[in-house]
Amino acid sequence: MGRDGPHGERPYIVPRMPSKIALLVSASAAAAILASAPASEAARSSEIVGITGLGSGASETWVLAPGGARSIVVFLHERGDPIPQRYLGWLDYLAANESAVVFPRYESAASRTPQQMLHALRGGLTKAEHHLAGLPVNGFGGGPIKGVPLIIVGYGYGATLAFYVAANSTRWGLPVPRAVVGIFPRPGRFPGIPLPPLARSTRILLQVGDADTRSAKSAAKDLWHAIERHPAAGKRLVTVRSGGGFRADHRAPLRLTSAAVDAFWAPLDQLVYDVRGG
Repeated sequence: MGRDGPHGERPYIVPRMPSKIALLVSASAAAAILASAPASEAARSSEIVGITGLGSGASETWVLAPGGARSIVVFLHERGDPIPQRYLGWLDYLAANESAVVFPRYESAASRTPQQMLHALRGGLTKAEHHLAGLPVNGFGGGPIKGVPLIIVGYGYGATLAFYVAANSTRWGLPVPRAVVGIFPRPGRFPGIPLPPLARSTRILLQVGDADTRSAKSAAKDLWHAIERHPAAGKRLVTVRSGGGFRADHRAPLRLTSAAVDAFWAPLDQLVYDVRGG
């Protein structure tokens, strides 16, 4: 347990236990945070069977593996939430639906500018790709996890980063994502950093809340303008509406209510299902 793997990974074992995700770890503050996550933030019975930490600093990336994977989801967090704890409910749900999840840290005291964060993401995602290529987790079709569809999901600042990661995937030597989901982005395009066109085959879902801030709404408008030449059939801009006690403000995607699940988890679930072909 104390020895790193061939790509610097630190393996953790996650047994399936009721009401929480429990970890047997070698000394790791990140793993301790995950282990202490409240039950409300994790599924009743975890489908995550392995968590591996790769790299360090802003390039640190966690790979959360299910028992079998038919897709890979890169999950880019909101700025200021650089560890998986706050998102465990969502991450475990993705694992339960046969997706391996890659969760990059991307920010640190030495990684604060968009350029620095994109550099950290490139390093972390490259390590994750190498790790996944050799992961002893098979797709349900019998083949290795490498080659299954890639979906990039981002929330807040991570939503904007998701567009940049997808647009630069070929240049970075990464697989072209089959889909990109931007949830309540902020800001819009980064000043001085061009956003190249996304692959025409990439499906895009961009969500904005009717109760989100004016700056967030402007960010979504800016990103939508940036992809104006993307095929119309391959992109959707969806306004998430408040109602019935549900308020579609910026923190809404983090809530675990049925209304929040319907607004955010269900559309992502459908998109993953579609790009996997079932």
